Amino acid sequence: MSHESDAAAVLAFSFEVKSLVTELNAALAALFRPLGLTCVQAEALMALDDLGPVTLKQLAAHLVAESGHPSRLISRLVENGLVVRTGSENDGRAVVLELTEEGARLAAQSRAARAPLLTDFAQRYGTRLDTATTLIRDLRHDLTKRDPLDRDAHRGTPRSDGPGRGL
Repeated sequence: MSHESDAAAVLAFSFEVKSLVTELNAALAALFRPLGLTCVQAEALMALDDLGPVTLKQLAAHLVAESGHPSRLISRLVENGLVVRTGSENDGRAVVLELTEEGARLAAQSRAARAPLLTDFAQRYGTRLDTATTLIRDLRHDLTKRDPLDRDAHRGTPRSDGPGRGL
């Protein structure tokens, strides 16, 4: 493979991953909408259900936030009566997050709403998902290990080569 075809393969892969995320979010949004939840809200409720009482920092580390700050997400869930904040017994400055009964109910409903999609993907793609997940995880880890200046150096050739060169 030539350098140009290698670069084209990387760009095509990047496009497909971005497109998959968009389509998956749209499919999940349609499943969570009847519950009155966004994807991010449903993910946070399910994470809190899995993790139990946690700090905002612990929850944020567990979630992959697309935009904004997780505190805004939690504030909305608190306003909606789905999460409660309490002071930490161990650290007076920390706040612990926990699901209310309604939050736990919606977490369970979110999990049930998502289950058919997960089952369908598992049946259709089986072990190919394991291989794809390993590849994507390896790529992500490689990118996160790079020093920011090194990342910039590996993003492509100078701007004169035109737009769309970066991932």
